[in-house]
Amino acid sequence: MHEPGSRLAAVFDVLGPLYRRGVRAVEQEGGMPVGVRAVLDALAGCGTATVPALGRTLALSRQFVQRSVDDAGERGWVRTRENPAHRRSVLVALTPAGEQVLADVRDAERRELGNLEADLDTHLDPGDLDACLRVLRALSTRLLDHPS
Repeated sequence: MHEPGSRLAAVFDVLGPLYRRGVRAVEQEGGMPVGVRAVLDALAGCGTATVPALGRTLALSRQFVQRSVDDAGERGWVRTRENPAHRRSVLVALTPAGEQVLADVRDAERRELGNLEADLDTHLDPGDLDACLRVLRALSTRLLDHPS
């Protein structure tokens, strides 16, 4: 019998180092800081958003998101414009260059992950990755909808 919480603790024990290694790979391969990547991904999903809204979506501080938006703006990947609903909180949107760099990074990741997935398929049952994804989505939904 497992102690309550021990299985989820083990999940996070595995995810932490895996996430950090993945973040380093993204930064090293594409030269894109992880915060900038998170902002570009979020904007690709929602269109335009304010920095505070991006912070809530990403569960990151407004200050960190602002630095990432500024970095992406310096690279020409996002643009800001006035927000008619709020004088001081501008709207942030992807530029065509931002859309392209994000597409390029995602394509490169898919190629690399395709190789890894093919290797894993020789060691896993066919439904293991699907089950993993279902569990992580349920966990994410639970943590985002009902933060402790």
